[in-house]
Amino acid sequence: MKKRVLAALCVTMISGGTMLYAAPGKPDIAVYLNNVLQKQAGLSVDGETYLPAQQLVGGLQALMFWDESAKAVRVYKPNVNIALLDDQGKIFGKVRSGVSNKFSVLVQVDSLKTDISDLKIIISDPEGKTENIDAASVKDKKDSFWFKSAEFSSTFSAKGNYKIQVYLKDTTSKEWAVVSEIQISTI
Repeated sequence: MKKRVLAALCVTMISGGTMLYAAPGKPDIAVYLNNVLQKQAGLSVDGETYLPAQQLVGGLQALMFWDESAKAVRVYKPNVNIALLDDQGKIFGKVRSGVSNKFSVLVQVDSLKTDISDLKIIISDPEGKTENIDAASVKDKKDSFWFKSAEFSSTFSAKGNYKIQVYLKDTTSKEWAVVSEIQISTI
């Protein structure tokens, strides 16, 4: 009887100790991206720092693909530049509030190390309302290309900053990712 009680006590202590050891601790690393505290914290384990990949990829404006078969995360950060052209072909970055403006978006992409299928450009007003400027399929599988959107018209009725974002769609993951952003300020 004593042996059974001692064995049960040992099993209870071992399982309780194991459960205590396996219990997740509080993440101990705050992650800031462009001075903004991110929702997911990082972890420090045995002197190594681990950061949440999906969260960082979005903040760094990159493409990410989880390769299940290889158990690998692939991150691609193309160089994407944007210029805004008014109806005269001049570069601009500020507009008068309430005045109708026609413009197009010139996108230059290089260092693209993955295949993409589509590109789209959206505009968001200061209140968060979004509208599509243009979208296109990308047929040429090149590591660099230029794209000029169709002419777009807006009145910029709300005061503040309007955000223009370029999205690329990775052919492997089939997910859209913001890869570049520019702002138009109203005056």
